Amino acid sequence: MMISPEISFLLGVVIFWVILYALSRVVRLDKYGLKVKPFYFMYRSKALNETLDNWAKKGRKFWLVLSNISIAFGVGLMIFSVYFLVNNLLKFIYPIGVAAPVFPVLPVITIRFYWLYYFFVAVVIVIWMHELAHGVIARLEKIPVLSTGVLAALVFFGAFVEPDEKEFERAPVLSRLRMLAVGSSTNLVTALLVFLLLSGLFISPAGVLIHEIVPGGPMDEAGFQNWDVILAINNQTLITQTDFYEYMKHVKPNETLTLTVLHANQKVKRNITTMAAEENKSRAIIGVFQLSSYHPNRLGLDQYTGIHLFWTLFWIYLLSLSVAVFNMFPLYPFDGEKFLYYTLERLLGKQKLKFRKILNVVFLGLLAGNMILSFARYGLVPI
Repeated sequence: MMISPEISFLLGVVIFWVILYALSRVVRLDKYGLKVKPFYFMYRSKALNETLDNWAKKGRKFWLVLSNISIAFGVGLMIFSVYFLVNNLLKFIYPIGVAAPVFPVLPVITIRFYWLYYFFVAVVIVIWMHELAHGVIARLEKIPVLSTGVLAALVFFGAFVEPDEKEFERAPVLSRLRMLAVGSSTNLVTALLVFLLLSGLFISPAGVLIHEIVPGGPMDEAGFQNWDVILAINNQTLITQTDFYEYMKHVKPNETLTLTVLHANQKVKRNITTMAAEENKSRAIIGVFQLSSYHPNRLGLDQYTGIHLFWTLFWIYLLSLSVAVFNMFPLYPFDGEKFLYYTLERLLGKQKLKFRKILNVVFLGLLAGNMILSFARYGLVPI
């Protein structure tokens, strides 16, 4: 009996945590700043504090400009995040457009197994840049940083910069706003730069990229694999996945097709026989799941290396943009909640704490409404 990659991954996660927890008890890793609990660890270090100071001093003008612009970015990102969720919720309720699914990021559950490599690489880069930006601006604003470090819970990894909370609360309002907004602004700038990099390194679509081959299906039996590219069907060139779907509308089950496929960096032609879809016996399928347009690279890299580079950069872009927007959503524990609170703090007077609670309830309801309706309409189908 073969174990699926998903089950193997989950077993590997459990084994990792069991070994780490046992090791922490034997070696007493807490002496070295590593705090380990069941399925959770946190590592604190002061080693990066000097680095943060150096970055703040050497790039002072750059960081001052970025932190000041960050306030404007922060306001814009906050308004956009609220607008997006309100507009999306209305699309779920009224027939005024197609609502986008809003799901929590859960590896293997809401994200397919084959995305995990790209996802984890992107997470490390995005979160470290976000937190280091917080740390640099904290030092620029003379707010002490107690420690920096990494943490993990189950399959979620993160990083943190721990400022002195008392000194943070004593700092001028603009200093606090700069520090809160700079993380999202750094992610937004990263997303823009990576988008430009993608545009420069890869050309227009030139085929249909297969993300996943269905075991036992026609494509599997023909010897094709994940990340192969369908270039043509019966000598009709396909440019995007839309071309593929349009062509397949006219194909019937048990029909023989000649596919031109980029496989292992070579163009090969093979015949396959379509089969009927389980949910609709009149619809022909070739045994593939999840397709996208294939973008060849300009670097001369081989097929699979180019594809992996593209999707690594794409996930960095996607997560950078997502974190930039939703981190400024005014809901605890996102930075947007504190940003809005400190902006309005003086105007609210004695009602500030009550106002803060009301805002959290309202925006929690907005986010929860989008997620609940997403699950209700789309189900739990991993991307």
